[in-house]
Amino acid sequence: MTNTKSTFEVGSVYEMRFIGDSNLKVKYICVKRTDKSVTFEKFPTASEVITRKIKVWDNIEYILEGSYSMAPSIKASRIVR
Repeated sequence: MTNTKSTFEVGSVYEMRFIGDSNLKVKYICVKRTDKSVTFEKFPTASEVITRKIKVWDNIEYILEGSYSMAPSIKASRIVR
């Protein structure tokens, strides 16, 4: 078993997923990253920009778009390209 950490990388595209609708997958590109936060733009239109604090669960970085229990999330393991 390896202890590799899945992290957000600038220039990579990720899927935002919604708990209430597992078929809804919105793509976001990582445009900026610091040790504590990450900034995404909606891909390919760049119509929405979100900056959130990075959280880690089971060695996978993720962010939540909201502070409620069913908030959509982007996980570093859901890389599209």
